[in-house]
Amino acid sequence: MEAIEFKQVTEDDWKLVDDLESGSATPFFCPCDSEEGYRKYIRESTVYVIMKNGKDIGTVSHKTQDDGSILFNGLTILPEHRGQGVATDSMKRLLSNLGKQTYALLVHPENTTALMIYLRLGFVITEWKDNFFGDGTPRLYLKLVP
Repeated sequence: MEAIEFKQVTEDDWKLVDDLESGSATPFFCPCDSEEGYRKYIRESTVYVIMKNGKDIGTVSHKTQDDGSILFNGLTILPEHRGQGVATDSMKRLLSNLGKQTYALLVHPENTTALMIYLRLGFVITEWKDNFFGDGTPRLYLKLVP
């Protein structure tokens, strides 16, 4: 696999993030629905564009929670780049760069592809959360503790 790179975005990059996340939308992931939604997301999180061979192919983001743990709050890959290890490599690289600490994330229980990536990386399912985002669907809460 070719090496991936990350490019951290600013609020001014909201349209690029919108394009990548809208192009990656699935029944398990809904992108923000407005410019202000994206600007808020970028302000409150560290958001990166994932690049492969200089081409923007996805996004990944995280933010620090009140307890000091890191919450991964987004990982998207455009459909034509899925199944090539990009998501796994992106997560491995971020985990390595961020160092030893507690990590968390939420995933739709039917998103088996993402769930398997996270479980293989050592995340453990700790909780079932009904209607977490107010969209009527549950999420699994996973943690990775060093």
